[in-house]
Amino acid sequence: MKALKHFLLVYNRRTGETVVRREFASSEGRDALRARFQLERELRGQEDIEIVVLTGASLAGLAKTHSRYFGSTPERVLSAA
Repeated sequence: MKALKHFLLVYNRRTGETVVRREFASSEGRDALRARFQLERELRGQEDIEIVVLTGASLAGLAKTHSRYFGSTPERVLSAA
């Protein structure tokens, strides 16, 4: 079985754009959540922004199971930050 990873995503509800902020190893789940909470504090008040940590074997797999954050073409809307 492939090791799971954690992906910190910032999703703009208005534009439908998703930015992958950071990828975390399977052992870094707590770090991923800490980074999420920190980013939520930094972006407080931006109502169109949603910050999530998703866990899966790959970003492509998460695009299938969590299509809300990726739209119909994940390659187009994802960009590294």
